[in-house]
This record gives sequence, structure tokens and C-alpha cells, in this order.
Amino acid sequence: MGQKLQYNPLLNHDIRVIQLLTQADHPDHGTGPVHCKIVHVSLDNAHLVDDGRSATKGSNRVWPVSVNDADDALDGEPETSHPMGFGSLFERSLAERLFPITRIPEVPYLERPNWLKGKTRKMEYQHLAIAWDPSQDPEADLPWRYTWGDFVALSYVWGDQSIRREIYVNDVPVSVTASLESALRELRNHSRIQQGFYIWVDALCINQEDLDERSAQVGRMKDIYHKAWHVVIWLGPEENRSSLAMLALRYMSLHAKQGDVLSKLYKRVEFYVVRLPFMQWKHAHTSLRIRKAVLNAIYHLLARSYWRRLWIIQEVVLGSRKSPVLCGGSSILLKDIFDSLQVMKEDGDALGQYVIFSARGTGQQRWNVMGDDTYEISEKLWDRPVAITALQSLETNLSTPNRGVYDALLLSREANATDQRDHVYGILGLPQIANNIELLPDYNIAATKTFILFSARLLASGDVNSLRLVNSPVPRVGSRYFKSRHFSRPRAPKFIHGHRIVHRGCEHDLPSWVICWSCPRNPVQPFLNRPSTLPLFPSSFPATAPQITNDNLLTVKGILFDTITTLSAFHATESEKSYPHNDPDPPPSPYGSRAETREALARTLLGNDPDVPDPGVVLHPTLWSTGIMGVDDNVFGLKDFYYRNRALRLFDGWPSLDSFIRDPESEARPISRRVHDTASTAPRFLHVTAAHREALAAAMRRLGWRRLVATRSGYLGLVPAATEAGDVVAVLAGCDAPLVLRPVGPEEEEAEGKRGRFSVVGEAYVHWVTGRELHQRLEKGMCAVDDICIR
Repeated sequence: MGQKLQYNPLLNHDIRVIQLLTQADHPDHGTGPVHCKIVHVSLDNAHLVDDGRSATKGSNRVWPVSVNDADDALDGEPETSHPMGFGSLFERSLAERLFPITRIPEVPYLERPNWLKGKTRKMEYQHLAIAWDPSQDPEADLPWRYTWGDFVALSYVWGDQSIRREIYVNDVPVSVTASLESALRELRNHSRIQQGFYIWVDALCINQEDLDERSAQVGRMKDIYHKAWHVVIWLGPEENRSSLAMLALRYMSLHAKQGDVLSKLYKRVEFYVVRLPFMQWKHAHTSLRIRKAVLNAIYHLLARSYWRRLWIIQEVVLGSRKSPVLCGGSSILLKDIFDSLQVMKEDGDALGQYVIFSARGTGQQRWNVMGDDTYEISEKLWDRPVAITALQSLETNLSTPNRGVYDALLLSREANATDQRDHVYGILGLPQIANNIELLPDYNIAATKTFILFSARLLASGDVNSLRLVNSPVPRVGSRYFKSRHFSRPRAPKFIHGHRIVHRGCEHDLPSWVICWSCPRNPVQPFLNRPSTLPLFPSSFPATAPQITNDNLLTVKGILFDTITTLSAFHATESEKSYPHNDPDPPPSPYGSRAETREALARTLLGNDPDVPDPGVVLHPTLWSTGIMGVDDNVFGLKDFYYRNRALRLFDGWPSLDSFIRDPESEARPISRRVHDTASTAPRFLHVTAAHREALAAAMRRLGWRRLVATRSGYLGLVPAATEAGDVVAVLAGCDAPLVLRPVGPEEEEAEGKRGRFSVVGEAYVHWVTGRELHQRLEKGMCAVDDICIR
């Protein structure tokens, strides 16, 4: 037991892979401890068998996948239909309960090699454990891709370092994490591994104690994962009915293209409980057709720590959508997960909320929780896997400068890493990053120095979008309050107490232009990074890379567009009572008529989200007075924003925010007429449609932890919660979104002979009138392109 695994040095740019011993090698390796051997191989093209145009082992890119029997995942209730039928996902009708024979068997999802198609049903569903029979291998006569064979790269989460398991490497007992041991134990039952594919896994193929080798091999991970035959994703062992979740995701993926999958999962029911003069009470609820146990299983699968691991971003992106995803004895394709979660996103997150409810029991704690980490109770559960997979489509089309860089930075910003430097090193292999900067991993330097070096290299490439991810504080809010969810017209929360700061910003004394990867990022949903046809920064000015001085002062070309004068409260329970803050002399609306100004406000609240086809629905008075049950019963709904900010005055000639929502002609009617209309039993409630839900959900995301503001010239915008009156909106060369900058210490700066210095507050959305305001203001001499100094 005193032996220690000895690593031979890597020569000639070789890498290590492991040969996982299976029952195809010896019957004893089918069960019991995991045994493997380390092999040195080369990925040089000289070792390729041919140019890739001839068939080789695995050239069809098929990894056999299946979903194991989910009978035991249904609370012990036996399944009467086909053991893997999709019917196990849905509630049974009364007829099916009384007469089980009426259930129609459904075709299971199973993709397996041809040599397994003739097996019995039991073998079909347990084929992953079938002993390898070389005589039945149709690829037996095909060569390997490399002269030495081929390999897959394992993508997994290390897990709790204190929970260890013992495996044998080169006959030497080695302690590894339980997560890795369970992955290898499962992989040895898969046909491709029994066929002879090697495995690359970081914990065994890199000498973790040698910092120089570790730095060098981390720098090669892009090459390793890109050249692997497949990236195999291991989510962990079977638990919390994961096989049932895998089956549900496959079902949603199959029906996603048909466009009717949501109607198969749930339906909404609305009816009037009371409909009398002066009193109308409408009841709305959702009737789930899919079992709550299935939703609960999906929740736990998405909440697994794998999706938040830093290194999986690079590993998944460098793979393909045909990558197998293994969880316990079940497996599906990454494409199935992407397609099914995309359905949840396009549903306005309504289905996703039911997934969260299935685990939490109630929605009172979602969205508005004041904790530092709200990942497991927000739309990030399904947004993050979709965003990671979506980066794959950018890998092959990087002709647009800086394309995908911001998305990669954002994903890394929200990931978990044991070593904070890995937030930088873990994405260097992404094509989106590697095509812009060159930086070699070095674990011998401090984390803060790594952050400064990475930000400086990124800015020097001309991409200034990293400034959108800087840390800014979020002021205090009341975390405890009284608010009924059941009355039809709730008012602003009362009896607020328990005031606390939501987010303190960066606490590491870094320059404001540096992304601090150690501090959690601001809890806001990012604005959509979609380039417009008209460049934000005038292309007529020569592009010059930002300059950074020895005292960490950043100089970048930019335009100081306008000053912020009017600000809303960013939260219904914001502790500072001076908000909303009104400009004593507000400007007239630059947008024109009432209808045009209301449209500008609607688009501002949505961040001009192109996925919302009719932005005007977000200004429906019912959404602001009662909201929609199941979407905004918390302090991020429009109704709570409205009751806190109804006195907000944005423009001259408009009394308050209330005048945007209420119909002035209706309010001007005689009181007798209004009483008469109120006494009518005609429905006065909003008929909720998918458009209302999508618009409301989008507005809640954009308004969360942000302020609605107006500038001195009357332009509307959304800005970080840390923004104050007097901050300026700036447009910088190389940045796809406006930024909020704050003048830094004017008295102190002037005493030192330094002027025009700013700190970065965060990204903003500004709703232009035509999209050409910047160019027009430049032509009229109202602003100018200048060097902006940021410290």
C-alpha cells in the first residue's frame, strides 16, 4: 500500500491515455475494482492512418445509447405498458387505471449497434452490460484512426474531494474521487470501450503534482478534446430518478420539431369563480399531464453540479451535439438535452417554473431570494446547458470579430472552480477566446495577477465587451416583508425589515476594467448580445486598440453620450427611500407622440428583446395591477415595480409612470360612468396568452436588479442598480453595448492635474429613437470621440 504511481515524463509532445480493462480483457474486470493502464500516445498528424476520407473504427460517430427501465423511479408503482414506453411519463386516466390493458405500448428510444438488434428484449434494455463479442463486431476489419488506436475524452465533475475510492492504475492502488471511480466503473460496460477505445481523463493523465506539466497540459486541452473521437459526458450515478428524467428529455426532444410538445405536457384552465357587479374573481390554474415525479426528476438532473463546473464549458464546446451523456445506466445524446431545454426557454419559462415548483413546493422563494446563489431556483437551470451547447455552433463560424467572446466570458463568470485561476485557464481553449488572445497557463502566479493579465490581453485585442461583466455593488433591500400572493390586487410589500446588501461588488482592489473572477458576478440577466446592422460606434473613426499604462490606467476611444438624471428604484423593497429619483426639470419625450413613447417604454422594459413579437403587450394595465399567476408572484413582477415607482416622472408633460399605463380617456370619464362600467358583469380580466407570459417573463429578467432611467436628453434605458444621478452613458469602441461610467473624484483629480477619469459601473441598454442618435449628435457637435481614461 506504500506504492505511489510513478509518471514517466511526456516526450515529443505526447499525451497520456488510459486503457480501461473490461470483461472483454478478462471476466474478473467486469465487476470488482476498476483496473486501467497508462499509455503514452501522440496526436500528431503523422500518426493518422489516412486523411480521414476512408472508413475507420467509429467513423460513423455512433455511441450506443439507451434509457434504462424507469419502473423503480415511479414510487414503486409497476408499469403496465412497455417497460420503456413514454407513457410512464404521464398521469394515467381513470380508464387506464381501471383497465390497464387499454394502455397502448409505445416505442422506446434505443439506438444500438446492428449486432445487438437481434437480442432479446431483456438484452435490449440491458445491452450496456453485454459482454463484448469481437466476432459480432462489424468494424472488426476496419483500421483505427491513429496507428496506435483511438480515444474518447471524459467530461465529468471531480465532486467532493473528501469522498475517495480506490482503483488500480498499472496495478498500483490509486485514490480518486468517487465521481471518477463511478464513471470508469460504468464506462467499462460500454461497447465502444470494450471495442478498444482509450480514455483521456485529466485526474489520471496529468501529473497533478507537477505544476509545470499541469500548466503545459492545460494549454493542450483544446487540442486533446478537439481531436478526441467523442467527448463522453458523465453526469454521475443514478439518483433522484435520473433515468426518468433522461427519458422525459428524450421525449421532449423527439416532439420538439412537431411544435406540439407543450400541449402534451400541460394545459391551462381559466374560469370565473365569482362574476357579480363590483366583484369578479377569476381562477386560473395549470393542469399537468406530465407526472410531477417526472418534473422533480428533471429538476434534480439539471441541478447537478456538473452543469456549473468550469472545465465542462470547454469540454462540451469542443465536442459535438452527438456527444453521449451518461447518468447511471442511462444515456442519451447531448442534442436531446439541448432540444428539450430549448422548448422550456421558448415557453416563456412557464414549464421551467413547474420544474422548480416540483422541488420547492412553492414559488415564494424563486427569483426574489436574497441569497448569493439563486442558480437552483431560477431559469439558469435550463439556460446554462443551452448556452454552453449553443457555443458549439460558433466554433465553425468565427469570421465576425469577437464573435462569441462575451458569451464564453459570461458562462465562465457563473461557473464553479476550485482554483480561481481556472476561470481564465479553463476557457483559453475555446475557439472564441483562442482566436483573440494568446496566454499560457501558469499556476505559479497569483490569481489577481492572472485576472489583470487576462483582461489586459483581451482588451489589447480590441474586444472591450469584458467591461460589461465588471462587478458593481447592489444596494440594500428589505429581505423580509408581508405580501399576500392570493388577493387579486396586491399592493407594495408592507412591514419591510431585514435590510441587507445583496451584492458588494469586487472587494479585491482591482482596477474597475478588470473582471474579478473570485467575486460572484452581479445577479442580473445579461442583455442580448446581438449586433445590429448599424455599428454602435461610428466606423468612420479609425480603430485603435485600448492602451494600458504601467499604473493600470486604461485609455480607450469612446463617446460620452449623455448624463443620467432620472432613476427608478431597482427593487420594490429598496432600503433607500429617496428612490424613485426625479429630475426636477425633465425634458420632453424625444420619441414623439404618446403611442410612440409608450412603444419606446415597452421596448426598453424588454431590452428590445427580438424574441418578443409584440412588445406592446407588456404595458397592458392588468399586468401592472394584478400580474399573471404563476409568473410574477414575487417582488420582481411589474405590479411591484409599478407600486414602488408609480411617482416616477420620465418626461415633461407626463405626470408620472402611471400615465403610461392608465388610459387617460378612461380615467377622465365621469365617475357615474366608471361606476356603471364597474358594475357590469362583462369580463374585466385579461385573457392571458403565450404572448403575455413571454413578454412579462422577459421584462422581469431585464428589470431584475436594474433601474429604469431617463437621460438629460430624455432617452430611456436600463442600468445597473449601482447607478446614481450624474453617472454618464458612454459608447466605447469595441463594445457592443453602452456602458455606465462614473466620474472619479473630481476634486482630488483636479488637484493632481488629472481630468476625465472614470470607473466602470456596468453595461446598459439605451433605447435610441432611430438608432442613429450617436451619429447625429457627432455631426451636430453635441459630443465627440475622445480618449476616455478608466481606472
